[in-house]
Amino acid sequence: MKNLSNEAFQQARSYIMSNGRPLEQALFTYEFADGSAEEVLQALKQFQNEDGGFGNGLEADFRLPHSSPTATSVAFQHLIRFADHPMAMEMIEKAIRYLEYAFIEQRQGWLAVPEQVNDYPHAFWWTVRENGMTWIDANWGNPSAELIGYLHIFEEYVQVLPVPKLVDQAVQHLLEMENFESEHEIYCYLRLLAMVPSQRTEKVENQLTSAVQSLVKLDRENWQKYTPFPLKFIATPEANHFGIPSFKVEDNLDFFVEKLEENGHSAPTWEWTEYIDTWEVAKKEWSGILTLGALISLRTFDRLQA
Repeated sequence: MKNLSNEAFQQARSYIMSNGRPLEQALFTYEFADGSAEEVLQALKQFQNEDGGFGNGLEADFRLPHSSPTATSVAFQHLIRFADHPMAMEMIEKAIRYLEYAFIEQRQGWLAVPEQVNDYPHAFWWTVRENGMTWIDANWGNPSAELIGYLHIFEEYVQVLPVPKLVDQAVQHLLEMENFESEHEIYCYLRLLAMVPSQRTEKVENQLTSAVQSLVKLDRENWQKYTPFPLKFIATPEANHFGIPSFKVEDNLDFFVEKLEENGHSAPTWEWTEYIDTWEVAKKEWSGILTLGALISLRTFDRLQA
């Protein structure tokens, strides 16, 4: 078992504070240096549009300034942590308005991004094709399952959507899956079910275990690539491991310790094939996001040097 040294932690801190976006800088300061929630929310607010949705490159792989359900889901991943703060409450209420407006009745959910994404630099997987969808939209739960979870948590702000019905439909969709094609869809379901724990029945847990076992990559050589490694499914030591052996979780933690010790930051394991100049900007932003995420995971699993 390896712990991240203080020297490597300081190198990672320096990378985030020199190269990260103001949002990741504020989050790092909040998590590790007694920073304020106000600083985080002020940074996050810069990504929110007049319609209440989020855009402006919050999801760094597409630079669409307009609002999208996907970018709004990323915003909620932060907002949910500060939900009792007055500034967050205002931002949440506006974001719920956007989600109600963007909801597609026929889909009983959302498409990941609007077609205007094609007019701005983006990774190829965010391209909206002639059928009006990205390839991501082949898997309904990304981001719809996760967004329904936020509607449930913040139901007091919901005016028109039938939240309990949507939750039931989302869970039924999970239970009816026979093949698991998208790890991102399962990540969204894990977030949904963390927000609606009453739905975590034995059937649901068994289905999640089947999904994780189908998708997770357990060997180190795969972790150098863009793959769903164990820590993508296991957020805390106490969480359901979904059949992933504990020694593989420990090895995954060792892997991230070694990478931070070696490089001083975490870098994306993917790349764009177009808009290369913009990708260089996005790559640096992702490195800040990933480095912060690695530090938080290592702290959660008690892998930071005392």
